[in-house]
Amino acid sequence: MLTRTRRFAAVPFAVVIACAVAAAAPLAVRAHTRHPNRADWRANVRAFAESHLQHTAWGPAHALRDYELTRKLAAAEGVAFDDDALYAAAYLHDMGGLPPYAVPGVDHGDRSAQLADSILRDTGFPMDKAPLVKEIMSHHQYYRPADTLAIAKLFRDADILDFMGAIDVVRIVSLTTRERPAMDLPHAIQALRQQMDQMPKLLQSEAARREGVRRTAEMKAFLDALATETDSLTVL
Repeated sequence: MLTRTRRFAAVPFAVVIACAVAAAAPLAVRAHTRHPNRADWRANVRAFAESHLQHTAWGPAHALRDYELTRKLAAAEGVAFDDDALYAAAYLHDMGGLPPYAVPGVDHGDRSAQLADSILRDTGFPMDKAPLVKEIMSHHQYYRPADTLAIAKLFRDADILDFMGAIDVVRIVSLTTRERPAMDLPHAIQALRQQMDQMPKLLQSEAARREGVRRTAEMKAFLDALATETDSLTVL
């Protein structure tokens, strides 16, 4: 026993430390996987969206535009807001309408809110802000009355504005032949005309209405040019 103790004592201290670090490493990796650093959560949310929520009309690019435009509207309107909640809501608000997350008969905004906690927790998001994220998600739809929360109203305005202007033309045309409301080009053009007429009426903030005027003019110019080049849209 005394001999074993002496042999153990003869082992260099650095080797003991190295062995301890090696043994602990797998636990550290697992801990990081389960509880990502909060400083990394934005990258994690965006990586999730880019890996799982790709779509030509409702994907990560749409999310980023909604986020940036909401920030601009808030600055113009003098509205203070939680940027963390806005960022998370922007990237996940349409998740509930995309496979495999969509559920028939459940509104996509409601479904996104149902899924939010599990997704955000895995990214390291500060979960005390999750209720605000879900409130923004659940009231972004243009066909629902706006929420009373100022930032939720502005996020809804930003989402509506993405149904207007040159970007909406690109988004709707990208759906042609594969999704409603654009099962063919005539239907896509009809959808654009309806949006040009209806969406401006749904905007609430003055800053959004001003931007809406500009985007309506863009859509009108495009549709007028298209009509000229297609014999009043009869040759599409």
